This record gives sequence, structure tokens and C-alpha cells, in this order.
Amino acid sequence: MVRSFITLSAAVAFTTGPVMAQSSAELAINDVRARFWSHGLIGADPNSAEPMFRVPQNGNAHALHTAGLWMGGLSPDNQLKLAAMMYEGAGSSDHYPGPLTVGGDATTTSGMMAVYDHVWSVTRAEIDLHLAYFNCLNDPNCDLNAEFPDGYTIPPSILDWPAINTAVGYDHFQAPFIDFNSNFDQYEPQAGDAPCILGDQALYFVFNDKGGAHLLSGAQPIGIEVQAMAFAFTGDDPALEQTVFVHYHIINRGTQTLTNTYLGLFNDFDLGCGDDDLVGSDPARNLVYVINGDDDDGDCSGVIGYGTQPPAFGMVVLKGPYLDPNAVDDPVVSTLPAWNGGGFDDQTIDNERFGITSSMHIYRDGDQCCTAPTSGSSNQFYNYLRGIWKDGVPFSYGGTGHSTDPDAVDCAFSFPGNSDPLGVGTAGVPQPAWSDTPSSLMDRRMLTSSGPFTLVPGMHQDLVVAYVFARASSGGALASLDALRTRVDSVTTFAHTLPLFDIPQDQFQGGCDLGLPDAVVHVNDPEIFEPFPVPASNEVTLMAPNSVSTGTIRLLDATGRVVVSQQLVPGRNAIDIAGLANGVYICDVLAGREHFTTRLVKQ
Repeated sequence: MVRSFITLSAAVAFTTGPVMAQSSAELAINDVRARFWSHGLIGADPNSAEPMFRVPQNGNAHALHTAGLWMGGLSPDNQLKLAAMMYEGAGSSDHYPGPLTVGGDATTTSGMMAVYDHVWSVTRAEIDLHLAYFNCLNDPNCDLNAEFPDGYTIPPSILDWPAINTAVGYDHFQAPFIDFNSNFDQYEPQAGDAPCILGDQALYFVFNDKGGAHLLSGAQPIGIEVQAMAFAFTGDDPALEQTVFVHYHIINRGTQTLTNTYLGLFNDFDLGCGDDDLVGSDPARNLVYVINGDDDDGDCSGVIGYGTQPPAFGMVVLKGPYLDPNAVDDPVVSTLPAWNGGGFDDQTIDNERFGITSSMHIYRDGDQCCTAPTSGSSNQFYNYLRGIWKDGVPFSYGGTGHSTDPDAVDCAFSFPGNSDPLGVGTAGVPQPAWSDTPSSLMDRRMLTSSGPFTLVPGMHQDLVVAYVFARASSGGALASLDALRTRVDSVTTFAHTLPLFDIPQDQFQGGCDLGLPDAVVHVNDPEIFEPFPVPASNEVTLMAPNSVSTGTIRLLDATGRVVVSQQLVPGRNAIDIAGLANGVYICDVLAGREHFTTRLVKQ
């Protein structure tokens, strides 16, 4: 039996119109219980404001209220295209559940959004048991009755994994999966196919910014589809036990090239009681964090605090978006973006990535210059993404960060303490330490941003982050901050062993490489073989990871005839399509045990 996540007949019956996200699921495999919503929101229920980012799990306090993705850039006619999220749910968001069509119009339907108003959850244990059963079933030397005396029933988490979308106009491959029987473009869990995940539990959800009006920012939509996987590990590592990872895979499904594009993440840290929190940045670590303003986090307004010896909590950007290509292996220098970015001076051309290029604190109350953007004021959202206050005043070093003094020092990072001794965030001019102070206690939010870059049609970008918790046994709030930095270093080192990063091909799928000699891993990943621009007229470019040794690229026309076939090489692959007729083609790539299929448009 073939599992098709959505059927063509259902897609034809869909009507147009927005669907408001109502579905969520919880990541709870380790010592964190975190809620993720189908339209991309992390944390609190958007209707009741009930928090859900509890750590440790056996406690009553939460470390995060909400978090949401921001992205914005300028169209060729200088129009702002932007999507943002802070707390919103039904009726007030820029984001909607589900994928977009791939032909350039970047559309969706209410039916498609309704199907994707879901967050899929699966565990490593479920996948391991599933694969063990089908390995035994296919092994003549394995006694199935002895190994599985009670039989085996495939769980819904595997049966209903959204691997394939058969609706016309959408990307065929969706959530990554292990094709146990190598049956190309079908997901067949009854034949051994299984989800491909990171971590010991993973949540998968897809959202877009074209499902309806941008009711938060008021901006014009971009046409982005975001395929997200939240995941966590459990085991003997205390740092990983209290860490949650999130991988955002962002695709420009539209036809416009955006310049001066920024990608950011909004975090409303509420460390227990949020009224006495302090925030800060450690830009060399790509970290923003929250600590308590004193050494006792009491309850407030019905919110449970962490009590004495309060913890520290932060978000670290592990992998940011690509810089614009320049055909150079850029050197490591003490300026942005090289200072805290990735892929610099590594003997590889055009694999450089941003770290955080801006972090800003946003006050809940007080002077309107420095509070959350006004709903419908899209330029205020874009200002914050660019590291500018919503009233247009540049972010400056010291005090509250807002100053109209002509001698004020412009800066990139909020409350860096002494973590930027070279003055990278202040144009290379070192400054005295600057930290948030208890004298100005009020609820704060943090926005990190990376950019600017150019977002071309069909382009994929990545953002990978980790939420990390630490609590020192003594020494107060500042000791917990030191413990957090130590854990962030450990988590960052671990993260770079995951298949989200360019590591040897035999480890490329990490936990998905389960000793299946004939299996193919189907992926829909931003770094793996995605052609751009789409549409194109003469040539498309396909980027392959450096871990790829060789492979094959094929273009197939609507009849299934192979019209282009060439070798896949690491790095840039130029595909000549000038001689092809206008239309839609399938781009099929096979590299080792990786198989990737997508569409491209010749016009």
C-alpha cells in the first residue's frame, strides 16, 4: 500500500481562503517540554497565552513565552516584502500552515492549509523498531516470531508521516524519509519506509506567508515556504537533556528577487517571572540570553518563578543564511559577517554563512521608540530586522540603546557585556562593557537578525538554532550565565557533527544512516541539490555539498523523457537549459544514497 499524504482528488476539491492554525504538538523526549504550532509559532497558546516551554519538565516554571520567524527584503520596484510573528494565532498572523505551489505563483488553498494544520511527531524508538521489523522480515536468517512474538503494528506517527504530496503544482517530496525498498517516489511504510529525523524525537511542520493577509505586519507577502523540524536528544549529556533544536528550511517560491533581505527570530524570553529579567548578547557565540535580575526569581501575576539560584536560558544560532556568492573563499577577519559566521577560509568557495549580524532588545512598556512594532506598520518590523529602532533612530551603544545624540556610537549587538573586546559590533572601536541593569527592570524581548543577502526565486536558505538552559548550583544568576555559556559551547560542538552541516558523505544523514545497504534517503533540504533561479531561461545553478563525491543530474520533461543528463560535482553545477522548450521539468539528482527530486520552470 502506498501512503500518499494528500491526494489529487482532494486537492481539486479545495477552495481558496485562509485557514487559521489551531494545531500544535509538544517536544518532550528530554527534560524540556516545548510546544510548536502548525503556523510556526513556538511556545504559548495564542488564544489563552498559556505558556509551554517548561524546563525542567518536573518543575512548574517556563523559560520562553513565544518565538517566531521574521524575514523581509525589497522587491525590484523597492516595495517591502516581509513576514513576521510574535504571539499571533487565529486571525492576526502573517504565517499560515502548509506549502506553496512551485510554478512561480506561490499559492495555496484553504484545503491544503487545513491538511497541513498539523504538527507531526515521531520518535527515534518508533523508527528503530519499525526498521528492525522490516529488516528481520527481509532476512531469511531472522526468526520473526522469536524477534517479534507479539507481532508488530505500524504506529500512526510512521503511517501518517507527510512524506509525499501528490497534489498538482506542489513539491512532490515533503518530509524526509527513508525509502527502504528504493521505490523512487512513493512512501510505503508497509514496505519498510520510515521517517528520516534528527534527534530522539522530532516534530515536523510546514508554513507559508501567502495563505492570507499579513494581519500582523501589514506588509506584502514574500512567497516563502518554511519546512521546519524541531528535535531533541535524550541520554547522558546534561546539556543536551535541556536543549531543543529547531531547523528552518526557507524556500522562495515566488518570482521576485529580493535585495537587502534579513532573516531573524523574535524571542519573548520569560524566565519564570518575566518582570525581573535581564537580557544580553554574546555575539561571538551567536547567543542571546536571559537571566534573572537578582538571585531569587519569585512568582508574579500568577506566573511561577524559578526561586532561588535562578537559571539562565538562551538561543544560539548554529547555522545562518548564505552570503551572496562572490566566487571567493572569503577570509576570516575581525569584522562582520566573517567574525561570527561560518565557512570562511575553509578552501571552499561561496559556502560562507552569516552568524547574527544584529541583536536588539525590545521593551514591553515604556518609550514608544523602543517597544514592539505597531501592528500594520511594516517599516517598523523591517527597521528592527536591520538593527534600527522602529522610529528610525540607529541602535546605539550604552544606556537603553536609543539616543539622538549625534556623537552616539552605532552598534550591532544589545548588551554584549565584555564579550566583544574587539568592538566588532561598534565598527572596530572597542567600548567599555555594556550590560542590562536591574535599575531598569521590565519585560524585554530579543530579536536576532542575519543579513543582508539577496533572495532569488527558487532559492533555499537555512536557519538552525538551539534553545539551551543552564542552572548553576550556587553563585546566583551570573553563575548560571557562565554555566549557560559552557553549555552553549558544548551544544555548538555537538551540533556540528549533525547532518545539518557539511560532514563526510557516509555520515550525511546522521541518524537516518541505519545500515540499510539498498535504501535511499529522500530529502527535501535547502542545501541538497536545489536548482535556482526558478523560473530561468538559459541556465540554472545547482549547489551540491562538499561531502558529495559524485552523482548524476537529470532533467525530465512532462512525458518522463530524459532531456539533460550530466555528472554531479561538489559545489556549483551549471545546467544549460537554453535549448529546452518552455515548460515545467523534473530535476532528479542521485548522489550516493541520497535522492532528491524537485521541479524547475523554463521560460
